[in-house]
Amino acid sequence: KIMKVISKKLVRKVLELMKKLAKEEESGDDEDEEADSEEEKKEEKKDKSDEDGTWTKFWKEFNKNLKMGCYEDDSNRSRLSKLLRFATTKSEGKEISLDKYLDRMQESQESIYYMSGDSMEVMLKAPALQIFKQKDIEVLMLSDHLDEPCLQKLADYEGKKFVSIQKADVKLDETEEEKKRFTKIKDMYKPLTDWWKDSLTELTEKGAMKDAGVKIEKVEVSKRLTESPVVVVTSQFGCYAQQDQISMMSGRKTLEVNPNHPVVVDLLSKVKANKEDAAAKDIAAVLFQTALIESGYEIADPSALVSRVYRLMSKELGVDPDAPLKEVEVPEDEEEEEEEEMDFDLFG
Repeated sequence: KIMKVISKKLVRKVLELMKKLAKEEESGDDEDEEADSEEEKKEEKKDKSDEDGTWTKFWKEFNKNLKMGCYEDDSNRSRLSKLLRFATTKSEGKEISLDKYLDRMQESQESIYYMSGDSMEVMLKAPALQIFKQKDIEVLMLSDHLDEPCLQKLADYEGKKFVSIQKADVKLDETEEEKKRFTKIKDMYKPLTDWWKDSLTELTEKGAMKDAGVKIEKVEVSKRLTESPVVVVTSQFGCYAQQDQISMMSGRKTLEVNPNHPVVVDLLSKVKANKEDAAAKDIAAVLFQTALIESGYEIADPSALVSRVYRLMSKELGVDPDAPLKEVEVPEDEEEEEEEEMDFDLFG
């Protein structure tokens, strides 16, 4: 019992020393950011690039141990959370503390947003990030497989909940006018979203993707897309690609569509004109499957996607995609024809 108490006290003491070391380095970084002259900033940047601080070096060596501790040690989780560091969309490649993230949050922001991915480069191109870039909201970028389990165990930090931007139902601040406009857009696109849901249900339950394991929960108009036509997100309690490398296609998915994208606008007009339009069905399926790939999921039957792409390319070129293949006629060489004519003249 005495040894347990001693061990507990020692752990607390070590954590306090770590916190002090991390805080000293971070406060030093804050002072650097507030340097008056540009020359001082340049000199400091050179010094920092030449040699990392003590805590930065420690973090690089032992960050996985601290993350595992945060995940497993219930009694010290809140203390360990102060030591965690993450890269963000605004940290310019550096890793910052959660306290620093809170200091930079927008006044109306109620959650700490994060996303997971294989690398920073891949995550920065993700469609799910588009609205956050537009609204200038900072997002934690989790590229280590231990990062997200830590946040899920923490659940919140200083009263701010952790929210994945790769899940459905991500809430952002909206004005009353924006809410009314979005409701009208949803009504406008209801014929398309209902048709698309039925089309994808048939594709995933009876068609080419029936063995993929993916289930479509809904198709809805997106609030998060500003450039891409579509994005696939998972349900609130579902797993997305980076969480489940073994059964990649498990769980229910939501397809979100961008009502301002010309492809989606054209698809709406096609569906209104004819719900059985073959081209519309091909486009809808291709958009869904490419969105799955972009989100990091694997396609169970790539040949089905390739076949649809070939069909769309054929139609674009004005070629019948169902036309039978014909063997190409190879013209005879001119020299051979001349030799045949000479032989005919000599022996004919």
